[in-house]
Amino acid sequence: MVQRNYSRSRHRDQNHNAAHATDHAPEQAMHHQLVPKGPAPLIATSDGLDELLAHLRAAGRFAYDSEFIGELTYLPKLCVIQVATSQRVALIDPLAGLNLTPFWEVLCDPSIEKIVHAGQQDIEPVFRFTQRAPANIFDTQIAAGFIALPYPVSLSKLVMELTGAKLGKGLTFTHWDQRPLSAMQLRYAADDVRYLPLLREEIGNRLAAAGHAEWAMEECAAQCEPSVYQFDPDVQYLRVRGVGSLAPQGLAILRELTIWRDGAARAEDVPPRTMLRDEILVDIARSPVTSAEKLSRVRGLPRPVESAHGQQLVDAVNRAMAMPESSYPQPRETEQSPTERFRADALWARAQMLCYEQKIDPALVSSRQEIGEFYRAVTTGKSVDQHHLMTGWRKTACGERLLEQLRI
Repeated sequence: MVQRNYSRSRHRDQNHNAAHATDHAPEQAMHHQLVPKGPAPLIATSDGLDELLAHLRAAGRFAYDSEFIGELTYLPKLCVIQVATSQRVALIDPLAGLNLTPFWEVLCDPSIEKIVHAGQQDIEPVFRFTQRAPANIFDTQIAAGFIALPYPVSLSKLVMELTGAKLGKGLTFTHWDQRPLSAMQLRYAADDVRYLPLLREEIGNRLAAAGHAEWAMEECAAQCEPSVYQFDPDVQYLRVRGVGSLAPQGLAILRELTIWRDGAARAEDVPPRTMLRDEILVDIARSPVTSAEKLSRVRGLPRPVESAHGQQLVDAVNRAMAMPESSYPQPRETEQSPTERFRADALWARAQMLCYEQKIDPALVSSRQEIGEFYRAVTTGKSVDQHHLMTGWRKTACGERLLEQLRI
């Protein structure tokens, strides 16, 4: 068995206790027809859930958020669901034994718009529990990047910017799985969705004025693609911290180790990085261990992991080393000459300027690394038809003009 790392749980304990030194929830100050007033009831019965879902369907648009604990289990533990329309705000208790399938089906209904803020983790349970993709999602964090606001931006800052209301200190790290929830927890959970209908209205008006509504909806819809939430070994290993230091064989080993770690973590029901830290995977990939007897030399390798999974870990290393070199992944970064570096930087500066001219945050469009890869592909004669910058709205906003500039 893997020994769980409870450091974040202790951090959660400290924040929970500090936030609940007083159980007084401040009163809402803002009054607006799109901001629902009053406290949010906690729905814990089937009849209450049915009535709430009928209201959400009739409204045709509602805000959605969730509170979960993610540091102890492979999949986050869903603790609270928050919803709001312009008429009411309510909380749903996932720990009350309710059948939540009807709620997830509403999130899959394309005729009903769901408003979220940085909603990727809130969307994930839809795939997990229904094997279907959510539809008609409007993410205020994404959409804000199309109206001359920074991306990403926190909910509290966006609410202040667009409505003038000041949200209280968030309670992200609190024990959302404990019952009963305090008045403060109920209030702050409700405020995570209370202002979203108004934000949707304000952002929507600015998107229309800028002519970016379709682009924003396209980018929001991309968050509903199943590939975003599935484990892809050819993508996941590239997210391991330290991957850029590895040669092709090391990358092949890291890929196999990442596949092994994900499966082992799922079986143990722990987060993958709790099972084995990224730096240990990278160390093994850099200096391969080909027999279980040599695992004791791996610095930082938890002995419970060595004991329970040592041979599987070694098998993953040996599978990679048995591959032909032609199948090894190639490093994403290649050494640039000073001239190439300068020109790629200049192209990134040009991309940023194009974005600012259109009131789009550059971070929503691309990155310095991606622009460098685009520059190398074009200047070495490789096709960029499938490059991220040459697909969807990015092609129109930026990609085509950068390509034209490079070919002058």
